[in-house]
Amino acid sequence: MSQNGQDRPPSPKDTVEPQVLRRLTELGRLVSLPQTTFKLLNLLVNEDTSSRQFQEVVEQDPALTAKVLSLSNSAYYSRRMPVRTIERAITVIGFKELEALALGLGLSETFDLSQTPPGFDGEALWLHSMAVSWIAKELSLLSRGIVIPSEVMIAGLLHDLGLIILISKFPVHFHQILDLTNAGHSLLEAEKSLGLRHELIGWHLSSNWSLPTVFQQAILRHHFPFSGTQHVEETVIVALADNLAHRAGYNIKIETLNIDLSLALKVLDLRLETFQNFIRNLMEKIDQIGQVWRQIMRLDRNKVTKPDSGLANILGSRGGK
Repeated sequence: MSQNGQDRPPSPKDTVEPQVLRRLTELGRLVSLPQTTFKLLNLLVNEDTSSRQFQEVVEQDPALTAKVLSLSNSAYYSRRMPVRTIERAITVIGFKELEALALGLGLSETFDLSQTPPGFDGEALWLHSMAVSWIAKELSLLSRGIVIPSEVMIAGLLHDLGLIILISKFPVHFHQILDLTNAGHSLLEAEKSLGLRHELIGWHLSSNWSLPTVFQQAILRHHFPFSGTQHVEETVIVALADNLAHRAGYNIKIETLNIDLSLALKVLDLRLETFQNFIRNLMEKIDQIGQVWRQIMRLDRNKVTKPDSGLANILGSRGGK
């Protein structure tokens, strides 16, 4: 998991293709989100949000209510008594976790990735985003309070916002990226040559939406988590979760940059043995929760590939803190 040194970290000073930048400004100004998703996003970035406020927003959207109740009654969250109310769902799943899951479901309908160019699986991108969010939350609990779990959950959910925007709002530009990747270029090389780095695009939109700095930094630096000075721990967790999601089979047919594992563990004050045990538990749980995501999002189970040998390599490694 060594850091790839062939590219440099993105910077807010870097340029974005002018036409795309103008459209991003318009998206930020218009905030083209359905009311329910917009309200959920505002609730999530407010630490004072109560479970009652969340309940009221979800109950105003019948489709989202049905999905949340279905999620609550799934095998992963199984209880003897069926869950029939949002209030009970909050108790079963947990307020903050349910908030992030509901936002993910809302965003998946807002930015429809079902109509993507041939050669890219938009639905797999949503599953990847949900996996990164969930793994980031689990890592935050492992790191014993070094970060706020609800924050890294949202940061993980939004880390590929730029890629989501490229696919759903700029399909012609994204097709140009795919042409270059099909010709043998890496995703980052293709994006950089066209002025379309997804980290920068996501950062611009998150800035236009006035999202908290922690989310902006995770979006901007999730491929280069050690390059900034703000919210380093949160960004490292998101980067590590991104890498683990790819290796666990929740991948999106593009390369993910490796991360310096020893440095990441040092930042998070974790021992290698603790991290290895975490991965074992992760592999036992992620497929089960993944079935829930696929069920709720009506995805085909076959879209998630088998885990690669990378996780086994980590489990077999030696050294570290």
